[in-house]
Amino acid sequence: MSDIFEKLKNGEPVHMINDKDYHAIAHQEMDYCRKMCFTINTTYPNKEEIYQLENKLFKNRLPQTAFFTPPFQVDFACQMDIGNHVFANHDLTCMAAGGITLQDGVMLGPHVSLLTVNHDFNDLQILKCKGIVIKKGAWIGANSTILPGVTIGEGAIVGSGSVVTKDVDAHAIVAGNPTKLIRYK
Repeated sequence: MSDIFEKLKNGEPVHMINDKDYHAIAHQEMDYCRKMCFTINTTYPNKEEIYQLENKLFKNRLPQTAFFTPPFQVDFACQMDIGNHVFANHDLTCMAAGGITLQDGVMLGPHVSLLTVNHDFNDLQILKCKGIVIKKGAWIGANSTILPGVTIGEGAIVGSGSVVTKDVDAHAIVAGNPTKLIRYK
């Protein structure tokens, strides 16, 4: 039996209704994350207490220098890898079934969405995931959406309100819907 989380990360089609592992294992992780996010999002804003809860959400894998500003929503924390000095402003949404990597020094503005999940156009019950990688020192502006399979290069900047459908080069500044190259730093 293959691991459901590896299947999702590898982009293998997963039927949301017929796949027993998806129901038994993946739903358990989603329920855990939903409850932990609710607890974090309703906790008095004490940075130390929130960090402890966030670290628990990420199964004791969150660097002490990383911080997610509540409220936020993560559905598959077990599918996320977070580097040092990562900062996420409020209202982050992570649909992380396909895997999300946030390397050292990544900054996420308010209302950012990181979406690794899509559906088969011929059968909407089938999930098709592709991971997102945001490399060292990249900055994602407020209200931006990063779509499945996108890699944001080291030191890149995504302007506010952008929809990123394709990879972004290192040190590029992009903006728009869909994003277009503005210039290089």
